[in-house]
Amino acid sequence: MPRILAAEAVGDELLGHLPRLARRRGPDLGLLLAVFSVLPVQWVEAVGYAAWEREAKGRISPRDVDDWPTVALGISEARSRAVALWTQDKDFEVSGLPTITTGALLDVMEGRR
Repeated sequence: MPRILAAEAVGDELLGHLPRLARRRGPDLGLLLAVFSVLPVQWVEAVGYAAWEREAKGRISPRDVDDWPTVALGISEARSRAVALWTQDKDFEVSGLPTITTGALLDVMEGRR
C-alpha cells in the first residue's frame, strides 16, 4: 500500500461527506467514523507544502484551482519518494500525480485489494 498523504483541510471536508458515503457504500456512519480515525493517512499542515503553491495552481488550474493545496503537497513529496494523494476529486487527474480514492483505500483495508 502506498504512503498516503492529505492536507488537514481535506480531512475536515471529508468528515462532512461521510454521511453520504455511508448511505452509498452501506456501512454504518459510526463504523465509517471509526475507520476514518484509524486510516493510515499522514495529515500535513500547509506549512509543509506552501512553497509549491504557484506550480500547483498551474497544474490544477484547468480544473479547480482551489484544490492547489493537495497538488502542492503531492509535488513536494513526490520529489523525494513515491506517494499517493488521497482524494475523491477527479480534478486531480490533470495534475500528473498518483492518487487513491476513499473507496479504494477502504477496499485495501478490508482485504479486497
